[in-house]
Amino acid sequence: MIDCHFHVWTQDVSTAAARADRAEQFREEASVLGIDRTTLIGELGDTVDACRENNRTIAAFVEEHPDLFYGWARAHPEWGDDAVAEFKRAVTEDGLVGLKHHFLGTEINITDTEFAPLAEAAVELDVPIIAHVMQNEEPYPTERPSEARSEDVASLASRYPDLKLISGHISAGGNWEHRIKRIADHENVYLDLSGSNCEVGQIEMAADVLGVDRLLFGTDTWLSVCAGKLDGADLPASDKAQIAYNFENLLHEGVENRLSLVEREERIDAARERFEAFDRPREETIVDVNAYVGRWPFHPFDASSEGLLEVMDRKGVDKAIVSSLGSVFYRDPQHGNRELVRDIDGHEDRLLPFTTINPTFPGWEDDLRHCVEEWGMHGVRLLPAYHDYEINAPEAKDLLRACADLEVPAMLVAALEDQRGRHPRVELRHFEGIGQSRMWRQDEGKIDDVIDLLLEVPETDVIVADTWTGGYRIIKETTTVNRRDVRLQNKVRTGQTFVVIDDLFCYWTQMQGRQIVDGIGVDHLVMGPQLPFMTFESTYNYTKHLPASEAEKDRVRSGNVIELLDL
Repeated sequence: MIDCHFHVWTQDVSTAAARADRAEQFREEASVLGIDRTTLIGELGDTVDACRENNRTIAAFVEEHPDLFYGWARAHPEWGDDAVAEFKRAVTEDGLVGLKHHFLGTEINITDTEFAPLAEAAVELDVPIIAHVMQNEEPYPTERPSEARSEDVASLASRYPDLKLISGHISAGGNWEHRIKRIADHENVYLDLSGSNCEVGQIEMAADVLGVDRLLFGTDTWLSVCAGKLDGADLPASDKAQIAYNFENLLHEGVENRLSLVEREERIDAARERFEAFDRPREETIVDVNAYVGRWPFHPFDASSEGLLEVMDRKGVDKAIVSSLGSVFYRDPQHGNRELVRDIDGHEDRLLPFTTINPTFPGWEDDLRHCVEEWGMHGVRLLPAYHDYEINAPEAKDLLRACADLEVPAMLVAALEDQRGRHPRVELRHFEGIGQSRMWRQDEGKIDDVIDLLLEVPETDVIVADTWTGGYRIIKETTTVNRRDVRLQNKVRTGQTFVVIDDLFCYWTQMQGRQIVDGIGVDHLVMGPQLPFMTFESTYNYTKHLPASEAEKDRVRSGNVIELLDL
């Protein structure tokens, strides 16, 4: 696979040895994911001279590691003729593939008049421009007026029909359905498939609406997630292999290390065989602790029991802990719990029900007891953002105590979808404001609130989803004794505590995976790919490539939750 979108993000790039450190780091991760090369994006710089040095640094990466790298040029539109001259120099002298534009550092939109000379230069050079593009809901656009949206992409593409324009990261946040349809009529626009949001259907819709030839594999540096997103797309293996190498079609003759036609075809054939292997179910025992049944009101993926089981069969998922989507939105969640019992009837051997309880709703205690004792539900899910209460509210603590009394675990869920693409009239508690996704917001104290809840009710077994970078703190501060302070920190939980590995911050499994193993530990990890919302392979890469033994990975895949539920 050829990645069209990768940030260098390297502190020291001043020497060949320093650059080799980044190259080897990339090689180690890419080799296990099927990524051949990536296209580097360097820093812009405050002056033309600084920008020239940064572009030359990217060219040095390419020259020193031609088997791994291509490179994008940078230039600030406000530099006028000097920007155009540097862009042309970087392409013709350094062999860089085209221009990367990001509004950060420039505050120039791609439709602004200052950008036009660079677009014209790209047409003259017959090279692509890749633009940072988002489609987030209000109030986000008012915070970043120069950030490109799909309307800006369409406008620039119309103005320059011979420009090869790449709309960056389909799912780095925002409404990907809108983005796909908005550029459909512009044949000179290509779509970069990168982005951390792995909702099902995005690549399939893009292929259907735009055609496979307009799709480019990209990662935006999220290697494991984005590789898995293409691996798991519901497309023929031959189409995925074409997407994996489409970027080669945009490279100009001055890119000396581009693949020959023979090399390209050989790699496409190898990629097709690799993708075909993903069509076979996995043999490992896998349990998804965060699955759902019902109807999602914002996108028509099949969340029926039959639809979920069909996905599980294709992917090789043995069991799933399921809750009702109706319970998320009904005023009284018990209606959804009742529907869940009906929906999974006959499938209880594979679909294990967790009741959804709103502890601020009257009669929840009786509902909980009925769900556990009469309907045989295995645990409880709390969704405070949807049911409008604080995660460490007294009612939430009462609910966890009731779970302990009934000897069932509780699961804490922050949100079910990336809030940057939310419905414009549905704004969840704690997710107000600029650019929030779907995790507990550590910078606003939400991880503190989760920890407070866990320590206040230490006897309850708990699974915490959506912890992002907070998973380390949760495990450290609730399950370990800190003897390194004059004040002994020895209040620890007696109940079991798990975090969902799929929701952790993990660009690269080989590096950050080691941090996860060392900082959280396999005994505190469970898998929750959130079927049928998400593309399974995206976050299964976290577990599949975790730097741990297969026996340890088996604990994450299923062993821990099987022991928790005594299955």
